[in-house]
Amino acid sequence: MSSLVFFEASARLGSFTKAAKELCVTQSAVSKKIGLLEESLGFELFAREPRQLILTEAGEEFYNETKSVLHQMYESINRIKRYADTNTVTITCTQAVSHYWLFPRITRFNLKHPDIAINIYASNAITEATCAQFDLGILNGTDDWKADFHSHLLFFERIYPICQYEYPIDKLLTPEEILDQKLIHLDPSDWKWPTWIDWFASFGIEFKIPSNAQLFNQVTLALEASRQGMGIGLGWEFMTEQMLDRHELKRVSDAFYAPNMADFLVYRKSRELSDAAKIFRDWLLEDVSESQGEAITLDGFSSNLS
Repeated sequence: MSSLVFFEASARLGSFTKAAKELCVTQSAVSKKIGLLEESLGFELFAREPRQLILTEAGEEFYNETKSVLHQMYESINRIKRYADTNTVTITCTQAVSHYWLFPRITRFNLKHPDIAINIYASNAITEATCAQFDLGILNGTDDWKADFHSHLLFFERIYPICQYEYPIDKLLTPEEILDQKLIHLDPSDWKWPTWIDWFASFGIEFKIPSNAQLFNQVTLALEASRQGMGIGLGWEFMTEQMLDRHELKRVSDAFYAPNMADFLVYRKSRELSDAAKIFRDWLLEDVSESQGEAITLDGFSSNLS
């Protein structure tokens, strides 16, 4: 590993002397270390020119791999450090879930447990593999990861058409009537979750996005466009509840699309949660149960899927 560190610094800085200064060793120590590494690998990493250090083609490829390995090691060490801090809990979820659903709950949790820090890592590319890197994760799907994760149902997906509260619509519309309205679209080429195409299809209506449609690649952008009065968009129930209560948005129709998906709190079976993570997990599930008026169960999810 020390040879890789010496090599990475030399390749990045283009100089054994600069690498030695950064690593607080002598230039000859760096040069010797690189020589031993090249001997071990069986190929040259650098073309040694006067006053210039140039990566060979093999060296360039090896440098890219080395950066990846060292970065992964750095991230792993940070994850282990975070886990070692018993008063810190890490949770990963999508950007929309973190912003619209999780943040308000963490605020309330911190009032009751100010000594526990909740760190959120938001990504729309969330997978089972990324969830395994953190204490907790929120995954969207059909709960088919139960072999590796403990799993708790949080909420079902329901998608309503929504618009700005003052938008000039004074009655609830049918899906057919919504077809004639100005719609805000999520770009299906850059968005893996439901769009207007799926929403209309659930009511037996074939729909194509017009060539001149307003397209957004993030649901947060499309939702903000609706809130600003730019047209009618799709609003996930978990995202829009507070904006509906504050009269920032209103529903355009009582009709909703309920894909066979739900969001679950997950965590690995292979590692026990810290006490702080258990406290947050239990608080979060209790909060969800109270907000639903009753405990939600997987039996309800199964019937929803059927």
